[in-house]
Amino acid sequence: MIMRQSIIELSNYEKLFLKAILVDANKSDAQIAKETGMSKATANRIRKELERKKIILKYLPIVDLDRLGINVFMAILFHWKGYKDVKRTESMLTDLEKDQHIAFLASGEGSGFTHIAFLGFTDLSQAHNYFKKFRMKYDDEIENMVSFFIPSSEIVKQDYTDTIKSAFNQ
Repeated sequence: MIMRQSIIELSNYEKLFLKAILVDANKSDAQIAKETGMSKATANRIRKELERKKIILKYLPIVDLDRLGINVFMAILFHWKGYKDVKRTESMLTDLEKDQHIAFLASGEGSGFTHIAFLGFTDLSQAHNYFKKFRMKYDDEIENMVSFFIPSSEIVKQDYTDTIKSAFNQ
């Protein structure tokens, strides 16, 4: 049985370290040590330990998608009724997991939906064509589908930084 580490179980230094890299993942251990009051060796040990525990998985840049021309977003919520066909279900999930347009994909139960996908596109035409192909491919196994477009100017949060910081303060 794998035990998940609770955020409560992190040391104060570990929490300080995580807060520092949430602001800027490119910070060196020396910079983090200076900001937090820990030694550089302690910062380095904490980084390695958090990576070993798989609390830190990757260091990802936050990219301004508008500047890259990705400024149309679409959310799709749907109920997958094809679970009895295990291969078709696995194929659908694999397709969506590998789909380069999908920024976020989740499966669960509730409110008549089993899946939600959040996708990014360069323009409305590209999004419309994508949605049309999606419907053609999966329409027989999908019911209760809802989709809507979101202009990039209306997206308020793009990461979990504030959520993680909030958990530290509980």
